[in-house]
Amino acid sequence: MAVQHSLYHETGKISVDSQRCKLCGVCVKNCAVEVLQIKDKAVQQVDASFGCIACGHCMMVCPENCITVSGRNLSAKDLQPLPPQEERADAESLKNLFVARRSVRRFNGQTVEPELIEQVIAMASSAPMGIPPWDVGVVAINGFDAVRKLAGEIVEGYRGMLKLFRPNVLKLMRPFMGQASNDQFKDFIVPLAHKYIEAWEDGRDAVFWGAPAALIFHHSAYAAEPDAVIACTYAMLAAESLGLGNCVIGGAPPVLKRNKGLCSNLGIPPGNQPSLALVLGYSAVPFKRGIVRRFSHEQSAGLH
Repeated sequence: MAVQHSLYHETGKISVDSQRCKLCGVCVKNCAVEVLQIKDKAVQQVDASFGCIACGHCMMVCPENCITVSGRNLSAKDLQPLPPQEERADAESLKNLFVARRSVRRFNGQTVEPELIEQVIAMASSAPMGIPPWDVGVVAINGFDAVRKLAGEIVEGYRGMLKLFRPNVLKLMRPFMGQASNDQFKDFIVPLAHKYIEAWEDGRDAVFWGAPAALIFHHSAYAAEPDAVIACTYAMLAAESLGLGNCVIGGAPPVLKRNKGLCSNLGIPPGNQPSLALVLGYSAVPFKRGIVRRFSHEQSAGLH
């Protein structure tokens, strides 16, 4: 049995070069779905509950480089050498990147070079996934006019939402929404919709903040939304490392989810759900200082 994917329905296939294999068992120990065993003095693929998910870990850990995994959009050509330890970011470098990164909502008039957007996407594609292969996609929108056109579609979506959810309708919905959902809808979603519309009528884009580029992350029904969220987070940090101001936008996907025609025009496959948007550009306002953030609930159980 294979773990289902929107495009791939078969299990991965594992091939071991028995002439080079020394039966060290590292691949067997590292297989998360336990489809590898040493039987009859050879490493063999066996039936297991999930089947091979083609994560490629066995190829990556094999000391003799004698394992090949194919299927589910993976092949031995996808292997790449690891950078030496001295070329990897250390904790201090990562901390500095995290501290420096801010949500940018004021952009100058400079467009974003296409090669930089491609680099952001390539770096984000290394993000971890729930179950391989990734069932997450990204749509790149580059150019002030293109981003603004999409913002206009989002504004119209919110305009329609406000017509539907009038105050008397919200009162009827209150018992079914729960206190927190009702508060968020009443105190955040509705005011946000009004802000989008009022800014648009004033000639301003408050959806994507007038950014010159945007990435829309989406996922299939066979993937979990956190997969797309993690990918967007990697893209956010990649953009920061490349000197691009960026901001995660949660207000656009709710409208996109309800507009199949718009999703189709953007190239989002049928059935895929938009999750988050990330706007990119060059900041018009340089930040001089960072600020300390904290979790609302932080426990240290078991650390001492």
